[in-house]
Amino acid sequence: MAASNSKVERLARTIVADFFLYNQDKIDKGLLNDDFFERLEGEIEDSVTFFREHAGGKMEIFWDTLFNRLMQREAKLLEMKES
Repeated sequence: MAASNSKVERLARTIVADFFLYNQDKIDKGLLNDDFFERLEGEIEDSVTFFREHAGGKMEIFWDTLFNRLMQREAKLLEMKES
């Protein structure tokens, strides 16, 4: 089961990395304007659907990975804004 969880975690990281790579401007605007989920609704749905199809019901791994990355990016944006 550990290998299975490892693969699921790797898939989550890959999907989230691609999500950030292809949507960086929209992500930044969404975080700064506090409308992230509205602005990226379709992209989030696509990522969730892909993850669910390939990882089954382990959605908490996906959401943890996404939110962790979002918090890191938001902190970086706030640092840049304060400079």
